[in-house]
Amino acid sequence: MGLFSKKPKEAEYDAADCKVKKQRIRELFNESVKDGDTYEILYVYMSTSKFERGFVFDTNTTTFFYYIAGFRQNDFSLVLIQIDAALQEHSEPFYIDMDNIGNISYEPKVHQLCFEYKKGSKDFGELLNIGGTSSKTLYGPKNIHQPDEIERFLDFAEAFRTNLEQKGYKLDKWKR
Repeated sequence: MGLFSKKPKEAEYDAADCKVKKQRIRELFNESVKDGDTYEILYVYMSTSKFERGFVFDTNTTTFFYYIAGFRQNDFSLVLIQIDAALQEHSEPFYIDMDNIGNISYEPKVHQLCFEYKKGSKDFGELLNIGGTSSKTLYGPKNIHQPDEIERFLDFAEAFRTNLEQKGYKLDKWKR
């Protein structure tokens, strides 16, 4: 470390609020998925950015989408449910067709896990941001600290990668 470098601060969490939010996430998931208790869950989000050149100012707009990801290791099942930032409403479940996944990659610096579809699919993949949120988060639900859930989700992804390698797929490097 240099003379003027700072040690990164640890994220601040309110443990009681985090527990309440995790219970609410479980309730939302079980409302939407009929066999919801058989899934392990965690909070994830996706973001999209749109850059527009203007006459005077250029604008960059980022939109966040919040999800509950449910996963089962025994049958490699993955389901996403979109939620609102207040954890009050949810969408219908979106089951990811794991037979159509051809690659899985992970970027540990930004906590992004990508499930890429096979070539010829209409979509590229699902880019999930799996880090939690702190009490000072400016977007989405605050105080969601989930290190154990993240590790289990990464274990799920690694097991599915092994399955893909056995089928002969060439995969990106995996760094945890």
